[in-house]
Amino acid sequence: MSKFFTWLFTYEHIFTLLTVLLSGLISWIISAIYFRKSNRNALRLNVLFPMRRIISEPRSWKNYKLLEDTSKEHDSKYLTKKERTALTTFLSSYKSVCSYSYSSVSAESLFSYFCYKLEKNGINTKPVPIEIDDEIVDYDTPSELMYLRDDLSKIIEERPYEIDEDGSTTDIIKTLFEAYCKEYFSNKRIDYFDDFSLEEVLKKSRVRNEWDQKLSAYKLAEKTFLGLKVFETN
Repeated sequence: MSKFFTWLFTYEHIFTLLTVLLSGLISWIISAIYFRKSNRNALRLNVLFPMRRIISEPRSWKNYKLLEDTSKEHDSKYLTKKERTALTTFLSSYKSVCSYSYSSVSAESLFSYFCYKLEKNGINTKPVPIEIDDEIVDYDTPSELMYLRDDLSKIIEERPYEIDEDGSTTDIIKTLFEAYCKEYFSNKRIDYFDDFSLEEVLKKSRVRNEWDQKLSAYKLAEKTFLGLKVFETN
């Protein structure tokens, strides 16, 4: 046995052993690099590049669903921790703004202003009781007011406030407010836009500010995600 160890640890055999071990290690490293490169290419082709194409299209709930489904593809497991964090943040931001449109946000701002003016003039904007098991638990606005939002959205689409030089858009919205107020709340005369102009309502409303913040967060998340080095093919 001692002769065997003496033979094993001679210089020539140590060199041979180290050569074999080094050769195996090099082969393992080459294989690991090859498989990592292959996995990362699959990640790009099957997950990231399809997502980038979807992002280039107009935002919508349909595209959000496509992005979410694509992000769950098998090859997404090859994302690094940093990349997954960027992807998760981006998807969350996309979801929060995918239903955004200029006209719908403007309509919501105007609707909020309408309710504000009614309440300032002593009119209860939530006269409809909400009942659960024959017990009133809260109050809400008349359900018909959903059509007011639709009407306002159509007006803004057809007549953006930027071209309201003669005040005609403001007058149309005033007439609409008066009709809805008379139909569902009160005959009381209210002076709309005497405190804030149409432009001020659309630019400075709480609804607009909230959407502006969401859009800013989305743009940053999109830039961070698409700026990841993994999108680079070289």
